Amino acid sequence: MAPARLAGSSNSRDRLPVTLLSGFLGSGKTTLLEHILTSPDHGLRIGVIVNDVGALNIDAALLSTHDVTCKEQQVVSMQNGCICCTLRGDLLEEVARLAQEKEVDYLIIESSGVSEPMQVAETFSEEFADMHVSAGYDLEAETGGDRETNRRLAEILKSGGLSKVSRLDTCVTLVDAVNFMQDFATADFLVDRQPDVPEEDDRNISDLQVDQVEFADVIVVNKCDLVSKNEVKRIEGVVKRLNPDAKVVTTVKSRLNLKDILDTQIFSYEKAALSAGWLKSLNEETRPETEEYGIGTFVYRARRPFHPARLWDVIRSVFVVIQTEYQSEDDMEVDDEFGHSDDQADDESDSEMEADEEQPQLNPTARLASKMADETFGPLLRSKGFLWLATRPNMFGEWSQAGVMLTISGGDLWRCEIPVDEWPKSSAVRKAITRDFEGKWGDRRQELVFIGQHMRSGGETRLRKALDSCLLNDEEFDSWEKAMNLPSAQEELDNLFEDGFEDWLDPNHEGHHHEDGHSHAGHNH
Repeated sequence: MAPARLAGSSNSRDRLPVTLLSGFLGSGKTTLLEHILTSPDHGLRIGVIVNDVGALNIDAALLSTHDVTCKEQQVVSMQNGCICCTLRGDLLEEVARLAQEKEVDYLIIESSGVSEPMQVAETFSEEFADMHVSAGYDLEAETGGDRETNRRLAEILKSGGLSKVSRLDTCVTLVDAVNFMQDFATADFLVDRQPDVPEEDDRNISDLQVDQVEFADVIVVNKCDLVSKNEVKRIEGVVKRLNPDAKVVTTVKSRLNLKDILDTQIFSYEKAALSAGWLKSLNEETRPETEEYGIGTFVYRARRPFHPARLWDVIRSVFVVIQTEYQSEDDMEVDDEFGHSDDQADDESDSEMEADEEQPQLNPTARLASKMADETFGPLLRSKGFLWLATRPNMFGEWSQAGVMLTISGGDLWRCEIPVDEWPKSSAVRKAITRDFEGKWGDRRQELVFIGQHMRSGGETRLRKALDSCLLNDEEFDSWEKAMNLPSAQEELDNLFEDGFEDWLDPNHEGHHHEDGHSHAGHNH
């Protein structure tokens, strides 16, 4: 067969096109790879970067017509510790080699089951070229590690990174129809399922599944022969709510039209970053009146702050609440989070374990059971947005939930707390910012998107009622407003409202607590 001719402009044809395959272990990535490599339909010489060549069940003679590489993961971390400068060195070198040699027409990267596609996509995206150039010069100046490896990687980065020699064509996520819904109903963390994951990796299954689905251009619902037709439709409904712009393909044994995932020309980093269903719901004011396959969505908005203690009471027994704990150097030198010395902590460890068993809210498995039995939160699959706590008037909090896992963290200053001359200069952006302002308290508000089952049959009403109960009532809000007008506003708010959430770090003062921060012991979240 004559070599296939790739679509696109001469500039894009000069760069090696790449399809990224993501998905959990067992979702069908390797089976799809086998289909691609053995198909006579595309006429392309394929380069493949996989985690385990031995897992490919393909005749050696067929493999000889392609370039299949298994690379040990090599993470290059800069001494400054910046996450932006932590790079997959093996991926950089291998893609650069394949692009330079021009012996393959197309590249497939099979990411590990625990990888987040957005992080891999950043390696290929032109939006990050300047950052890669800067990282190249930083790496060149590094004195530690393998100097020769650093030199090679620095040269790739200084030239603009992989976006100069390759282009990400399509992000594909495969989901296992048998386990997809169950992975929204699990308390498992990655370390519970993946033996090769470092113990310090605190990511969880539900969050990672959502990340992989929300960033995809094409979502392949695989193993559809192993579940009922109704279950396939339900999964399609969830996937389309999570990522409305993605193309959804249902398959058996990963068999699909390869035109759906090869040389599609559809990947755009900006589009992918904004494609999540929750974000589109906020930006486009979508409010579907009907559920698709039983899956609905709505946006919760309010112009009053939450009472921190009441919000905690609502979420504490139905979610594993994940928060970042910030400690000053003084805190780290003295005690653990309960104020105990090391000896006290050792002596009391047994009693603390017994307390965990007595308090279901401290047990992830018990919280999962509690959530699933809860009429209000049991059907909830995904929610995300930002919140306003009464005791933290200057910063918004970020809320991100998948399954039983709920992450709450500090976001940034409300726009009304930022001087206008520090706003973006674009008139269109400024106009969009001011649209969020209302009344005396500017853009402070609750804005959360909820995606789940049975929304139109009472689910939305129950969730709204639960959240409304957390808002300050008229008397409390009157006290809040009076406190905000005092010079000692923060002190007054702390006296008015109990707040057991972890501190939020001021984004403008790294290493220091924001004045909205609180440190209340006794809450093991």
